[in-house]
Amino acid sequence: MAGLCMTTPALSTPPPATTAAAAPTVKAAAQIPIADFIRPADFSRVRISPDGKYLSAIVPNPQNPHENVLAILDGKTAKVLHVIPSGKDALIAGYFWVGGNRLVGSSAFKQSGLDTPQATGELFAINADGTGQKELFGYRAGSDLSATRIKRNTKRYAEATPISEETAGDDQILIATNDFTSDRNGSVTDIEKLNVLTGHVRRIGVAPARNANLTADHAGQVRAAWTNDGFTEIRLWTRRNNDDSWILRNDSAKSGVTIRPIGFNRDNSRLYVAVSQGDGPDAVELMNPADGSLTMVYQGKFADPTVLLPTADGLDYYAIITADGKPALHYIDENSEEAQLSKSLASSFPGKLAYFSSFSRDGRHAVVRVDSDRVGTDYYLFDLTSHQAQFMVSAQPWLDPRVTRPMQPIALTARDGLPLHGFLTLPAGKAPFPMVVVIHGGPHGVSDQWGYDPEVQMLANRGYAVLQVNYRGSGGYGAKFIERGYRQWGLSMQDDVTDATLWAVKQGYADPKRLCLYGGSYGGYAALEGVVREPDLYECAIGYAGVYDLRVQLDRSDTQRFNAGVDYLKRVLGTDRDDLLRRSPLGGVARIKADLLLAHGKEDPRVPYKNFSEFTRALDANHVPYESLVEPDEGHGFFLPAHRLALYEKMLDFLDRNIGARGQTTP
Repeated sequence: MAGLCMTTPALSTPPPATTAAAAPTVKAAAQIPIADFIRPADFSRVRISPDGKYLSAIVPNPQNPHENVLAILDGKTAKVLHVIPSGKDALIAGYFWVGGNRLVGSSAFKQSGLDTPQATGELFAINADGTGQKELFGYRAGSDLSATRIKRNTKRYAEATPISEETAGDDQILIATNDFTSDRNGSVTDIEKLNVLTGHVRRIGVAPARNANLTADHAGQVRAAWTNDGFTEIRLWTRRNNDDSWILRNDSAKSGVTIRPIGFNRDNSRLYVAVSQGDGPDAVELMNPADGSLTMVYQGKFADPTVLLPTADGLDYYAIITADGKPALHYIDENSEEAQLSKSLASSFPGKLAYFSSFSRDGRHAVVRVDSDRVGTDYYLFDLTSHQAQFMVSAQPWLDPRVTRPMQPIALTARDGLPLHGFLTLPAGKAPFPMVVVIHGGPHGVSDQWGYDPEVQMLANRGYAVLQVNYRGSGGYGAKFIERGYRQWGLSMQDDVTDATLWAVKQGYADPKRLCLYGGSYGGYAALEGVVREPDLYECAIGYAGVYDLRVQLDRSDTQRFNAGVDYLKRVLGTDRDDLLRRSPLGGVARIKADLLLAHGKEDPRVPYKNFSEFTRALDANHVPYESLVEPDEGHGFFLPAHRLALYEKMLDFLDRNIGARGQTTP
């Protein structure tokens, strides 16, 4: 195998700073503007067209920074040729190539109270040359409500989810459709074929249960279905073909094992599945759909695998992205051409994750995605024949790795012996540092992961160590690890955050007198509950769209609008209202000694504003001082860049006065 040759980029834009030789030293104290940490990526989801002539990407709308466009670029120069705008208060949520040079995309629209536009189940299509634009499926079809200028099809009050990116006959793709309904149990999932030229749909079957997820083989046969009932139990069905009956293969409530489909192998004889059982991390296994038998493919040491990477022909998978600390690749077939070339790529990008993310149909050209914790994501065009890689675009070209800081995986043991993992990002200088413990939201099934995190980098750039711990209840470490967090809000989940903080102090990374908690949503809950339970440990806490009364969450959150959501809240929180108050920051206001900063949107449906109003009323009654930032028209998190900029400016000023430089000079 010939070595990898990195050619000179063909763009006028210079390569990322990581490729520059003998770069001049940048002062460690150089400050990155706050605005750079809220900038959307210049390019994301970069893919190559099936014929290899074009690249495609989602890019910001230059006229409106909170909207985006789907851009079609020249495959040799990365020059933008055509764009499709997302529309007012909207984002293009995703897209993929079909046939030779046609793209299918989905839309998401700003909905009341949510910081990120929500997918509406609409699908549109466009040719690579900008012609043939058409709204294929959606409730706004036939209207002029969008600014996309796409021709409309017949209205359909339903949402569509592509089942596969492969065609299922001439100009057709498989979609799963769910009618909009007021039924709290959701709706039946139909299987349909959608013509990507005309928008014509034809129903070919039905899923075995409501709200089902579906997986097709390479012959266009929908052969696997699964549901996530109440967010907790997973059922899996398989069948031989589109005309066969569904057979229930696994019910996690009965077997204690969860199995989720990923995709079929080359000859459609086996189905790759994610399997979770016992206390170990999830495994990737091959299932025989005929009898449900399993064969192990990969299981990590302590973390779940994240993504399977398709082969050049799209008929199988060549590697699995692993997450035991920093991400890496596990090769399913070490001798495959993709694996051999991928290994050469890895040697050219030390300390980063490089992999083939999409291929042309003939397998001769590919997009290489290179992820870094310090400079975000770069994209290269790779010629599999000559083994040459050409730099194309950067997602965050303004980042300088001589100023940003590395994110290091950490491991520790909780007080009850449970292994915990997370990440530590240290600023330039000498430890111990003032430290911000950043607590992720969710909380169940969500996790902090290695990679570029703008909030983390912003804090590190201002001189703070940043600690992130995946407390019990987080995702990424097997189903049992998630379940260990059920009904443990304010209990062992909170202990995990405290134990991680004390670990960082004991290791000498953090100054024990300069500690602060920060988080959004559940993270806001844990930040405030942390200063309730440990009043002498933390100097300050920042709650962003935080849960401060678990009873409000049970009664008013939009999660309880569906029966599955009610079941979820009852399972993870419990129903004893006195206990819920005891485990809420509202119930412990009198214990708080730390300085507080609270930010909330008045239109928040996920964590209702009543959390903020009741909590601040209790703070006032107990003469506990606090600072606040309320945005009347924002929801669960701040969507508009100007509002996020104001939040970060206030946060950094608050931190500086409490644990930063100014806090040390104040008498």
